[in-house]
Amino acid sequence: LAPWMAVSSAARSQALSFELSRSELERKALDARLRLLQAQIEPHFLFNTLANVRELVDAGSPQASAVLGNLITYLRMAVPRLQGPGTVGQELELVRAYLEIMRMRMPDRLEFSVQADEPALPLECPPTTLLVLVENAVRHGIDPSEEGGRIEVRVSTSDGRCRAQVVDTGIGLNRTRAGLGTGLEALRERLALTFG
Repeated sequence: LAPWMAVSSAARSQALSFELSRSELERKALDARLRLLQAQIEPHFLFNTLANVRELVDAGSPQASAVLGNLITYLRMAVPRLQGPGTVGQELELVRAYLEIMRMRMPDRLEFSVQADEPALPLECPPTTLLVLVENAVRHGIDPSEEGGRIEVRVSTSDGRCRAQVVDTGIGLNRTRAGLGTGLEALRERLALTFG
């Protein structure tokens, strides 16, 4: 009986060792995939904003300085956060800067509000999590609508959980348009990789 127990114990120990190795490799693969997903920056937002700033400067508009200031705030918040997790408060600063820039681009067509419970602000938040939702609301809801609309960003805490909402009054989702849903799918994957 004793030799059988020793073999059984050794097999169990080896199985546990393999399981730990596999878990570590899976974690490393997930970390690498998360970093890749985080590195996806919307380049045309940056180029469009810079082109708008140039037009405002060429026209001598006093708004040029404000747009440039919001772009600087946006980049200060976005670039370092791609290296690792930040907080809900930092994410909301990024969202505000983005929405201020978008409001300058469509001043008569975009209104917004950003609200958060104080306890939510220091909570961990993967980079650009809320920004993806806000960009979708602008791109697929507000921008295509002739009247524009309003975007409300709300973050609340209840029963030890954090709830983030991005609501817009735009034209709504049209699933037949190409490309719709890839940002949301990447966001779901990032949240699963970060929080399980």
